Amino acid sequence: MSDIEGGTLFIGITENPPWVIATAAGPKGVDIGLLSQFANSLDASIEWHWGSENELLKALNHHQLDIVAGGFTHNTRLTQLAATTRPYFTSHHVIGIAPHHPNAHAAGDAALEGQDIAVARLNSVTQSIRALGATPVITERVHDAPGWVAGPQWWLEAHGFRPTAHRLTSEHHVMALPKGENALMLALQRHLNDQSSLYEQLKRVEAAE
Repeated sequence: MSDIEGGTLFIGITENPPWVIATAAGPKGVDIGLLSQFANSLDASIEWHWGSENELLKALNHHQLDIVAGGFTHNTRLTQLAATTRPYFTSHHVIGIAPHHPNAHAAGDAALEGQDIAVARLNSVTQSIRALGATPVITERVHDAPGWVAGPQWWLEAHGFRPTAHRLTSEHHVMALPKGENALMLALQRHLNDQSSLYEQLKRVEAAE
């Protein structure tokens, strides 16, 4: 930590809106804001390094980076390759419905048996949807779907869908550090623990995309 305070944080990032967004003006997004605030608290500057998750985790393993971020979710593979923070946000995936759909007024109590549920091609909820007796339908523009949709609750609200009580799964978001960097881990975890408005930030950044 002593060489970082007043020095430079080398942070690896991979694009994953709204957590990390590549723009002509530099990286933006929820994780970028969190890490920029953290660096300011240490009077440190940041050197951002773009790459794929695999590339960044390899660099982290060789202590070439201090932190890697990109809206990562806690999983076994990640913990094998790096030390992870405790979850700083949990995304609850639920079923939502377009506000002008005929069933929107009673969506919370509606049975989903036989219903088509729009999902993104890359998703973690297919099995959970089938367990409800519904059919997941891969949709290229999920935010334009006219009926039932599955997604994180903050994402649904950002795109005008009405979340229902049909919960599918949850994902716990973490950041990755090299194993053994205990002082940096404690400082970052304290910073993440102090965050209280991430839900609204996620909605705002997603809605602006």
